[in-house]
Amino acid sequence: MRLDQAVAARFPHISRRQARELIAQRRVLVNERPVAIASREVRDHDRIALIEELPKLDILKLTDGFVAVNKPAGMPTQPTRDRKQRSLEELLRTQFKSIYLVHRLDTGASGVVVFARTRDAAASLSGLFSSRAIRKTYLMRVEGTIPSPMTIESPIGGKEAVTKTRPRGDGLIEAEIETGRTHQIRVHLASIGHPVVGDRRYGGPKAPRLMLHAWKLDHETIGCIEAPPPDDLIPSATPWKPM
Repeated sequence: MRLDQAVAARFPHISRRQARELIAQRRVLVNERPVAIASREVRDHDRIALIEELPKLDILKLTDGFVAVNKPAGMPTQPTRDRKQRSLEELLRTQFKSIYLVHRLDTGASGVVVFARTRDAAASLSGLFSSRAIRKTYLMRVEGTIPSPMTIESPIGGKEAVTKTRPRGDGLIEAEIETGRTHQIRVHLASIGHPVVGDRRYGGPKAPRLMLHAWKLDHETIGCIEAPPPDDLIPSATPWKPM
């Protein structure tokens, strides 16, 4: 059966004409991948899903080799088992022919995420991230006050982990990570008694969301890509100097 026919058959509220429009917009997923050809043959066991409403993505930088996006808090970077919510990767696949994941950002966090658009770019960017060549700077609100800059050197999972922090006032902290361990900033700040606000996993004070923002990625290959801090992290009325 053709894909447009299958969509109309499986989703009674969608006409075949509407199905073709959704397919052309890459808003029909077959086995978790967007398909843009209405005449593609599908089988009974193929999984078909619709992205009926596409949130507007904040594209920070677009080149032939990569796209940088300001990920909203609460959106997973890549597909998860929970199919009720689309990941950033899936949404980008509805707009670009080829998308390659090269690094990740915690679901609860907001900020800069880079995806490659070609295999060559994916290999290059993956190498830069894994070799720690890309400078990564984060902003977060923490419990209590960290009065002065400090470096936290504490292994995570038996591997070296280094986080450098600098206070920005009123519970706001700027941090750079020299390594890329899972939940590194969250683990390190919790270990010194200053967990990230909203970080239920590591004992942070309650908040509507994890108050962690991937602020900047910087390397000569990609330039300096910056995601403006969201208002719930730094209210627009608050004086703010990027430094």
